Amino acid sequence: MMQRNIHLSPQDLLETLQFKLGDFGSIGIISGQEHRAKFCLSKLKNPVKNFTFLGYTFWTGDYKGRRVTVGNGGFYSPDSAFVTELLCVGGIDTLIRVGSCGALLSNINIGDFIIAEDIIRGDGATRYYVDDDFISKVDKELTNILEEEFKRIGKTYRGGIWTTDAIFRETKDIVNSYIKKGAIAVDMVTTPFVTVANLYKKRVAVVLTVSDNLITGELGFSDFRFFEGEEKMVNLVFELIERI
Repeated sequence: MMQRNIHLSPQDLLETLQFKLGDFGSIGIISGQEHRAKFCLSKLKNPVKNFTFLGYTFWTGDYKGRRVTVGNGGFYSPDSAFVTELLCVGGIDTLIRVGSCGALLSNINIGDFIIAEDIIRGDGATRYYVDDDFISKVDKELTNILEEEFKRIGKTYRGGIWTTDAIFRETKDIVNSYIKKGAIAVDMVTTPFVTVANLYKKRVAVVLTVSDNLITGELGFSDFRFFEGEEKMVNLVFELIERI
């Protein structure tokens, strides 16, 4: 039988990666897709690679006088949970996710923006961190700033984000049950990202670009409006760094 309380802690893993406290900046701009992370990286001056582990790479550099960390923080709930925990333990104070999602309202189009408000847990990873009745929360002040500024550059919606682990099981019955709970979008990352940040008492917010619509059936993964939205999203979040 196992005698130790835990096999591997975030601190243990960071030490094996030769990471030192202070290597990260105070702000983390985190994405899932590698191309989005590379776009964030292009914004930094004098970036230094902090570590690479299992394909997840993080860099820290300067942007308008602030030290900012960027990287690909996970594609799904399990990897998003453990990567976010590494970021929190590594000393980042403010975490902003720049991601993508499927819309759950027929009037939301490809390339529109969604600001996370209510976090609706449908994943399995966070059950290892918190009880089922735990309410994950984004930072209100940070979220208000994002909503105000994103409304200047495109159609922006604020509401509930449902996170699922099963993209091919987004069936009518399941989807409609989460719409009734207040979800206006679905992804595979937001819940663990926000929940873990909450446990470490970090400021956290999420902005997403719409890649598809589950109500109309529209798929925009290769649509220019989606790629244009991603670019606008990253550009604006960096513009806002001086305010956060």
